[in-house]
Amino acid sequence: MKDSKKLEDSNTNIITNSEEDFLSHLKAEIEQGKEDLRNGNFITHEEMLLELKRKKLI
Repeated sequence: MKDSKKLEDSNTNIITNSEEDFLSHLKAEIEQGKEDLRNGNFITHEEMLLELKRKKLI
């Protein structure tokens, strides 16, 4: 019984850590996106479509 409780706690910790890692990574990407936008490091939708067509992806 104790072993199954330990395994359950271990799985819960893995899931919690995974969620925390995911959220941390997501927040960092959002901040990077905000910084890119402030610095003008982006392309328009039309430019992206042209790039995708040039690469024959659409």
